[in-house]
Amino acid sequence: MRTFATAMTTMVLLSLFAAISPIEDVLEQDIPTINVTALKEQVPLDRVASSVSSISYESLQKNGIYRPNSLSSVVPGLMIPEYGASLTSTIYMRGLGSRMENPVMGLYIDGIPIVDKNAYDFDWEGVSRATMLHGPQGTLYGRNAMSGVLSLSTISPYDDYKPTVHVEYGTANTVRAGVSLTTGNSALSATFRHTDGYHTNTFKNSLCDPYDGLAMRWKWMSICNERLSLTNILSANISKEGGFAYGLWKDGTQYPVYYNDEGSYKRVSAVEGFRMHSHGDILITDATASLQLLADDMHMDQDYTGNSIFTLRQKELSGAGTMEVTVRRADEEALWQPQTGLFGFYRLNKMNAPVTFKREGIETLILNNANSHIPTDIGQLAISDPEMPVNSDFMIDTWNAALFHESVFDLDRWLITAGVRFDYEGGNMDYDCITRMHYRFEPIMTADRDLSIPYKGTVSHSHFEVLPKLSALFRVSDDIKLFTTVSKGYRAGGFNTQIFSDILQNMTMTATMNDMGVYLDRPFVSVNASNTEYDPETAWNMELGTRIRHESLSVEASAYYMDVRNQQLTVFPPGMSTGRMMTNAGRSRSMGVETQLGWTPGQFRSQLSWSWCDARFVSFNDGNADYSGNRLPYVPEHTLYLNAGYSFKIGSKTLDLDASLRGEGPFCWNESGSQKEPFHLKANARIALISDSWEFFVRADNLTDETHRSFYFKSMGNEFFALDKPRIIMTGITLKL
Repeated sequence: MRTFATAMTTMVLLSLFAAISPIEDVLEQDIPTINVTALKEQVPLDRVASSVSSISYESLQKNGIYRPNSLSSVVPGLMIPEYGASLTSTIYMRGLGSRMENPVMGLYIDGIPIVDKNAYDFDWEGVSRATMLHGPQGTLYGRNAMSGVLSLSTISPYDDYKPTVHVEYGTANTVRAGVSLTTGNSALSATFRHTDGYHTNTFKNSLCDPYDGLAMRWKWMSICNERLSLTNILSANISKEGGFAYGLWKDGTQYPVYYNDEGSYKRVSAVEGFRMHSHGDILITDATASLQLLADDMHMDQDYTGNSIFTLRQKELSGAGTMEVTVRRADEEALWQPQTGLFGFYRLNKMNAPVTFKREGIETLILNNANSHIPTDIGQLAISDPEMPVNSDFMIDTWNAALFHESVFDLDRWLITAGVRFDYEGGNMDYDCITRMHYRFEPIMTADRDLSIPYKGTVSHSHFEVLPKLSALFRVSDDIKLFTTVSKGYRAGGFNTQIFSDILQNMTMTATMNDMGVYLDRPFVSVNASNTEYDPETAWNMELGTRIRHESLSVEASAYYMDVRNQQLTVFPPGMSTGRMMTNAGRSRSMGVETQLGWTPGQFRSQLSWSWCDARFVSFNDGNADYSGNRLPYVPEHTLYLNAGYSFKIGSKTLDLDASLRGEGPFCWNESGSQKEPFHLKANARIALISDSWEFFVRADNLTDETHRSFYFKSMGNEFFALDKPRIIMTGITLKL
């Protein structure tokens, strides 16, 4: 840790020195205008040698995109299903993804990396552009950028931007209101959303997924002179919601949501980010630093039935700090454009996650299991407690330090890029768990005995990754470019916390037997502390594509092949288990095609995004079955987005008509392929009347009210599904002041 702190201090000093040293004699020199972007690429997006999706402010507004999961299918190959609550932001792309822990996509907001995946799902306002870099971006972006990086750029104080206010109202008593404006050196934005919810918990006869959330952002920017600019971004989010609309699937029938205990999620998060851009005669220096805080509180009925079996309450308080300094050549006309950078972060997460076994859970999960090992003629175990809490406290710290370099060679028609990143990551988990109960062995014992079962320890790990990249782009003409890329990415490893309830449950049964002097020849089967750690997932990506820009036509298409090692998967232990854990599944591969087409002649506009992906296990045996050759779960074979629109002039106003289709599938829900989801489409439409100072619109999502399953999981051997949202119609007005 002292070494890491020293490295962070060194980076701060380097950034300050790089910022200050070029400022001398500013007025006597001819210095180019400062240009600060949220991306690290040294070349314009149309010269990046990999697939890129760039969505403008206008497209975001027309499609009602104000959360990352709204980008599903609009970005080819991307699927971020809506289920659970904002805590569970699950991302799948190019055959990669999992339901928990580290994401496969990096998220940057105004150049600041968001470290905690729990903060990925949020409402935004004042976003001027969303850019998705496809494929592993490990060389420049490091950990968790295996399938791509999503970069959000927000409005700048120096943009020609009118103050905007909008209000919309619709289905499920949903209200969304926002404001964004620039004043002086500041850009401000805020958004509020409320909904009563869309899914009914039939046990309580009430909606289970209401939502209230408020998000705010302040962006301050100062161009000190022609060499130096400073930017500060402060954002905060607060939300309170229900969720977990999971219904039992049994004998081919989908049952409605039906559970008795609380399901809710509360979150407060804040990010303070600082950026410095210095343009010297020889070098350009960019430095970023951030502090990130998140506090959340989740209640979950883990059996999702009307029975009182067991519940989970998970509270987290996490803080993180990041620092990055990059230095590149100032002469943008030079044939050789090098960029070198240092990156580091530290994150500390305090988690309290008690699982409470209620009376039916004690009977079903503990006593029935324990007594099945005891001959009935000897006696039976009895527990008198109405509830049995399994208290689990975790302190998890993670740190990362990286050195990276990338060189771009501009050789007439060829653009060659070569880079490498040296990435070191470490982690430590302290766990302190305990359960207490009162038991007796009937009929031998007539009084209860107090038994306490502690489970305490530390698990640590560290990993070193080398992430190379080599790409080439060939300019056939000004309109046509061909590109190819070979790159490596990785997803960080971590620790399983959700399996500790299973560990303590089995330790309790074993300790009870031992306390009575009974030592079983057939021990209780369970995972143990060795299962609390899982390794990083790595992927090599090979890609070949083309990019065409000609007048009103734009085409981008690429084919890729990815070789994945130590694939991370969420698995459920067999039988009446209560937990889940991340495991490394050996090896997999995915191959696919991603295509984007845009055509905008005159007042007509159209867009097509389509992907095909075949992702399969090369080798995976979980000890119960061999899944080699099977499709990876949750990965759609196809995603489709098709949009067409036309603008009519009506005097001084404009009438906009837009219609779109979104589709995804087929895909498997589990490793065996026994549960599958067919390809399905949703129709959306929008009509808007626009003037120079206002816009009135009506937007419909899932116009035909299609019902499809959006999430699958198992608990206690039962299978559950969540369903998509029903038809949603919103109407609203936007004012440009």
